[in-house]
Amino acid sequence: MKIVRAVRYFLIELLYTGVMLYFFNYMQMTYSVDTVFDRSLFMILCLGLIALIWFIGPMLNRYFVLVYSAVYFLYLVSQDVYKRAFHQYYRFSTVQDLFGDAFAARASAMEFIVREDLYPFLALLGITLVFVIIYFLLQRRCVKLLYRLPLKLAVLLLFYPGRDFYYQYLDQIESTKNTEDAFQINKTDYYVYEVIPSTNQFVDKFGLLTFAYRDAETFLTTEVLSEEDRQEIAAYMNARPVHKRNDMTGLLAGKNVIFIQAESFINAACTKELTPTIWQMQQNSIRIENFNTPALPGSTSDTEFMANTSLIPSSEGHAVCYKFPYNTYVTTLPKLFHQHGYYTYAFHNNYRQYYNRSLTMAGFGYDEFLDCTDLRMPDSQPDTAVMEIMKWIFTDEEKPFLAYWITFSGHQPYDLDSFGVSEEDVARIKALYPDLEDPYVSFLAKNMDLDRSLATLMEELRNAGKLDDVVFVFFGDHIVKGLDYSSTAPFYKETDQTWSPEKAYTDLYIYNTATPAMTYAKVATTLDLLPTIANLWDFKFDNRTILGTDIFDPDYKGFYFSEWEFWKTDNYSYDFMYDDFYDYGDYDLDEAEEEMQAAMYKRDIARKILKLDYFAEKNDH
Repeated sequence: MKIVRAVRYFLIELLYTGVMLYFFNYMQMTYSVDTVFDRSLFMILCLGLIALIWFIGPMLNRYFVLVYSAVYFLYLVSQDVYKRAFHQYYRFSTVQDLFGDAFAARASAMEFIVREDLYPFLALLGITLVFVIIYFLLQRRCVKLLYRLPLKLAVLLLFYPGRDFYYQYLDQIESTKNTEDAFQINKTDYYVYEVIPSTNQFVDKFGLLTFAYRDAETFLTTEVLSEEDRQEIAAYMNARPVHKRNDMTGLLAGKNVIFIQAESFINAACTKELTPTIWQMQQNSIRIENFNTPALPGSTSDTEFMANTSLIPSSEGHAVCYKFPYNTYVTTLPKLFHQHGYYTYAFHNNYRQYYNRSLTMAGFGYDEFLDCTDLRMPDSQPDTAVMEIMKWIFTDEEKPFLAYWITFSGHQPYDLDSFGVSEEDVARIKALYPDLEDPYVSFLAKNMDLDRSLATLMEELRNAGKLDDVVFVFFGDHIVKGLDYSSTAPFYKETDQTWSPEKAYTDLYIYNTATPAMTYAKVATTLDLLPTIANLWDFKFDNRTILGTDIFDPDYKGFYFSEWEFWKTDNYSYDFMYDDFYDYGDYDLDEAEEEMQAAMYKRDIARKILKLDYFAEKNDH
């Protein structure tokens, strides 16, 4: 009888093992990229699964396997969801930094999850339940003598093939040191493995399991920088050219300024019919075409960091607002204006704890940061609501002022019941575009709310006789998350708009009713905002304390980056993912390579500046 139970036990566990291995393979093939690197790690993962099934008792193993599998599935599925929403993969450091904010914004986060994302977990629960039932029906008692000791000893032998697979994986990584890319910008695949310049590029080359392994390795390792690194930063920053005056220097000197960091705003949302105020700003401003704001790991917070400091956020997956909240920055937007007698405000419709703004805004040097509580409002208010209070601050202020407003209405979720969406706006949009899908209707309605708030503010400033003395600096904070604005998106057909790459981002509008309109074609990002503004107001600044460039500098060739996977200048673009170089003219290839390598070096310098809190020492002196 014991032998019968032993054989029955063996067959049940063998079937359980086969089903789980098949399920693991299905998940790996569905959610990851098939690479030789991932295959080695996947074999180790499967050996771990086999060990759990055969080394632990036949009931306890079900629970351990359930947890083991759920963690694996959760990583694969969550990366798929994140990629769908943000067009890149998350890193463990990003999760650590943004976990609290993600939980606070869980309603928005849930918008990216679809029903199919839950199927693997439901299937896993179903398989576990079935094999628990099978065990209780057919195998009520364990046969300790006949299976436990021999099988445990056999499972220990898995250590040897597991070790071999790991060494095979290391050999495969080592072999990448000897391969070169066609364009030779990132000299070897090993560079991608070591630096992780782009999560998309890494997963494309190495696979998702390899990314998890390497990301965990960097997450658990603390880099120690030395005095040599500090000297390297000093040499680099001291070599930066001194800013030169140009035709735009002092054009807006003495005027007040309101920066509008528009949540998720893109050119596709700017129409004369729905957003007439923003459209007027676009048509009558100093408009920087080809300006764009890259979506970085810290999302909105990284944009406001770049705009305020002209430094590049860390590229290691961290949101700067959490990783370096106490760093010192010598040159910032509010500090520049404060030195010239301006009073400086920052505003947001949310709580000051979100993105750690209670610390970062003070660190940038704002005299006041007013959140929804300070404005005597509940959390997460639409832009029109907060403007009803903000407009009096601007019209009553007697001193010259700088205001930096981080808008909110454009934020996801994009449904018709969301904040910033009114029934009247929805009706107007549907009258214009009867076939437009609800998420796009919601997005346009949210931008109509922003437009109305700006119209209200301008009207109050006009009535107070101050409008000509106020400059509006308008730019988007990042791409729209979760909505498709690619060339194949149904949006263009449903709205009769003509697709162009520029539709998916926003230009920079610098608008003042007393200043003539002009269009300036220059590839640029928020990294360049501070020196450009300083030049327009004729503020002197130390170019050795920033990394951006005045957009109006005639020698500037332009620079855009997208999490270091796509580069663009006035002369060419280069896609790291696909090794695709596109030359707009007859530009020298060697010179382009040198420029990109210099930009990559700039990124490394920026990382070291943050880690060493480099300007703290300079500030002490």
